[in-house]
Amino acid sequence: MMFKRTRWPLLVLAVAAVAVLLPASGNSRVPEDDGSTYSWTGAATLTVDVKPWGGGYVRSDPYLIDCPLACVRSFDQNREVKLTAYVTPGHTFSGWEGACAGQGNPCTLKVTGALVDVTAVFTGQFVPPAPPAPPAPPAPPAEVSPALSVDVQDGECPVCFTMGFTGTGYHANSAIDLTFTYVTPASGGSGTDDDAVTSDSAGGWSAGYHETCEFDDVAYSGPIVIDVTATDAQGASASTQVNGTCPAT
Repeated sequence: MMFKRTRWPLLVLAVAAVAVLLPASGNSRVPEDDGSTYSWTGAATLTVDVKPWGGGYVRSDPYLIDCPLACVRSFDQNREVKLTAYVTPGHTFSGWEGACAGQGNPCTLKVTGALVDVTAVFTGQFVPPAPPAPPAPPAPPAEVSPALSVDVQDGECPVCFTMGFTGTGYHANSAIDLTFTYVTPASGGSGTDDDAVTSDSAGGWSAGYHETCEFDDVAYSGPIVIDVTATDAQGASASTQVNGTCPAT
């Protein structure tokens, strides 16, 4: 052999759906539904509507109207109320009908009489949000052109020779696996380097080994032929052949 020299109830769903359509108000409570509207003798009732439904919504100051969630509320006579219309995606606010007709947005009115009606009118068509963009395709594997060369020299030991391998064109910063297959002599068998060799940022690397000219604990004299393959972690591979003679001095 050889030696290396180095290396997660329907009502809840309905409320949730409306919450998606209408942005948060910033208030700590949502107005009661219209079926539980409280009133008193002499109170004025303000009724708000939106058309078409889905085009937008109206909120009042003081915060009692939040239509289409809460559209009917009672107020003291002559109470000043400000109504603001908000649009949903794809719509624009066209104007007011009823007690706010002719005003801009927001509308300010005094609630007088028994019944006061206001309608916010919107135009347009709902525009659903765009679907998320598909994930970017994975980058194609880097193209490399690996090459492997060897330089055989006399060894530093009495009976051995040195093999210096140089690899170029491999993937950058990748582990390199070296496989040695002995052709001559066949009794030499084959072995794989257990130590890591790593290419640099340019895909180059080098490694040095020496052959002791001894196989199965028996000294050998004659030609040495070794097929060597170097493969990186991404599968890029190159081969070369070592031709030497034992003993080498």
